[in-house]
Amino acid sequence: MKKVCTEHLQPGMEIGKDVPGVDDSVFIPKGTLLSVGHIQGLIDLGISWVRVISQGEQEDLEDLARRCQEHVRPYFNYVDPDSPVFNSLYREVLESTMSRLVQAGDWVLPCGHEFRATEHQGMRDLFFKEEGGPEDIVSHEMELISVPDTYFRLQEILKSPDSSARHVADVVRLDVNLTAKLLRLVNSPIYAFPSQVDSIERAVAIIGVEGVSSLALGIIAMPMFKDIPSDLMDVSTFWRHSISCAIFSKELARLCGFEGEQFFTAGLLHDVGRLLLLKNLPQAYLQVLLHARGNTLPLPEAEEVILGFNHAGLGEKLLRAWGCPDRLASLVGNHHQAKGSDLPRQAAIIQLADNMAVAFAIAGGWSYVLPGMEDDFWQELKLGTNQVVDLFQKHGEALRQVSHMLI
Repeated sequence: MKKVCTEHLQPGMEIGKDVPGVDDSVFIPKGTLLSVGHIQGLIDLGISWVRVISQGEQEDLEDLARRCQEHVRPYFNYVDPDSPVFNSLYREVLESTMSRLVQAGDWVLPCGHEFRATEHQGMRDLFFKEEGGPEDIVSHEMELISVPDTYFRLQEILKSPDSSARHVADVVRLDVNLTAKLLRLVNSPIYAFPSQVDSIERAVAIIGVEGVSSLALGIIAMPMFKDIPSDLMDVSTFWRHSISCAIFSKELARLCGFEGEQFFTAGLLHDVGRLLLLKNLPQAYLQVLLHARGNTLPLPEAEEVILGFNHAGLGEKLLRAWGCPDRLASLVGNHHQAKGSDLPRQAAIIQLADNMAVAFAIAGGWSYVLPGMEDDFWQELKLGTNQVVDLFQKHGEALRQVSHMLI
């Protein structure tokens, strides 16, 4: 007997355990062969899953493969179907999803009924649609949020051509937590230095003033967002996705011949605008999530429909209000439209990294559609499909370690 989500039932499956109805009645008795009408009735009653009789190991594996394809394929609707790299990522996600379910032994895929949002209902939106926009959200946030002094001191270092390792170390050492996280990060698998980096000065000597300062900015920004409705977005899950994008961004930048630290920070902060929306427009953003899920849309598309703008541009405005370097703000603001950037190749790196991070999380239950990217920008990156797939396959351990360090 196996547990199957109502969404993935097929006519002819045999019910393995009575399905209860109202008032302790039996809606569908054990042994019933499901019809289309039975399945629709289960959906209408809001029954999430039922137990069905196993047909044997081989048949069950074939059924699981079918259900996995039904589950995974819609997440790739907005990528180029002729793209070798996205086809390869699709196969990797499909294989990972199958493997996880077989190892778990329950073989239950995430289902639509699992998306609920109730706790935020007491929270009010900052404004209604067409009564305000990104500038109002950023202005409101700047009034409320307390930015640490360390952040502004690091900004000055980034702007000064005369900054040295000692300047960076003097600023970073004021924050013990920041120092510890920075050192753990530069000693993590994504750097793989041959010897341990045991001081900020040594980190600066290896990575550079700009590199260490950029990483520090990203780390400082992470805890600056609180009061996000947990039923709309688990903040730990959000930052795990952001760290995933950061790691992919750094590795892709390295393959493309760029220094990776600012790309890591851009990846880490690429969705910061989404946090602003969740915090300031919880009711409206629930509609965004429902619209995206109901129509199998990428979140930026759903944001444009419901809000009239998306989180990327909002994130850019926030980073500029914080006084972040122009390049960092531009990468965040254009990570869904590299063609609109002054740095299209660099923005395409964040765009590809975001797609890879979304794809990587699908096997673990992440329920967002890949936003896709323009084929000409993929070509401009001059990366081989095997290089991208290799990063994807090795990603799990680095993500686990870096997430443990930063969250």
